[in-house]
Amino acid sequence: ADVVVEEFRPGVAERLGVDYGTLNKINHKLVYCSVTGYGQDGPYRDLPGHDPNYIGMAGIFGITGTSDGEHVLPGITIADLGGGAMQATIGILCALLAREKTGRGQYVDVAMLDGLVSWVAARHGTQFFATGKHPEMGGRPSHVYKCKDGKEICIAPAEPWFWERFCRALGLEEYIPYCEKVMSWAPEDKEKRDEMTSRITAVFSTKTRDEWFQILKQADTCVSPVYTFEEVFSDPQVIHRKMIVEAYDPEVGKVKQVGIVPKLSETPGSIRTLPPKHGEHTDEVFRNLGYTVEQLEEFRKAGIMKCNN
Repeated sequence: ADVVVEEFRPGVAERLGVDYGTLNKINHKLVYCSVTGYGQDGPYRDLPGHDPNYIGMAGIFGITGTSDGEHVLPGITIADLGGGAMQATIGILCALLAREKTGRGQYVDVAMLDGLVSWVAARHGTQFFATGKHPEMGGRPSHVYKCKDGKEICIAPAEPWFWERFCRALGLEEYIPYCEKVMSWAPEDKEKRDEMTSRITAVFSTKTRDEWFQILKQADTCVSPVYTFEEVFSDPQVIHRKMIVEAYDPEVGKVKQVGIVPKLSETPGSIRTLPPKHGEHTDEVFRNLGYTVEQLEEFRKAGIMKCNN
């Protein structure tokens, strides 16, 4: 193998005899990646946890919520996907690249908390380290506004030129000089921001969401509809980018699958098969390891193998 990935708590892989120290003796070119909540060392290395625990310790939970102090979980598992899987992928690719020069693999230690701390610091670290101030929960409006048809739209014209185009499209030219007061995390004049967001709310209520989306898209400013899942998967951009594809299952027919994110020009990815069913390839794997059909049957009778083909 080129790469082994495991996500047990520290010490479990060693107890099972599949830790890096053991496998490295078999294959010194192996890249071995461990993904854990808190890493392989430190005072929290053995502490169990899940996504909410990691975003809580990273400070993300503390600034995610409503202005009245109600905490809100993000809609996706940020720690699992961004703090863990994404950082593991980057680390593995770095180790593989290094192997091209050294001829040796190495151990990649990824902690989900580490990944989240790096993200928090990238977004808010400059202000905090310079002033000691941190964002207030709900301090920055979501800038999601309800339209005439009850559907919602989101704006994010943070740059002055995008803000100017937005104001002109809504007929609010008098607010053009006040971009920073509306879009900042910590505006100097909250009353002015409340006044402006109230006006924006009133204007958006005069047309449907899709009407406003077309108007603001034409104005070349930062806007998006707030979609339901049904709308996400039927959006023309998502369809055009082939992010929803169909694969064939002999039992149920065509099944929708998520497409390939990185679009490679020379070696593009594709969805060739559906994920395997539980135990679908057990026999094949064991036969490749040299076991006979008779031995596999004995394993099943003895309870060693519980997954059938």
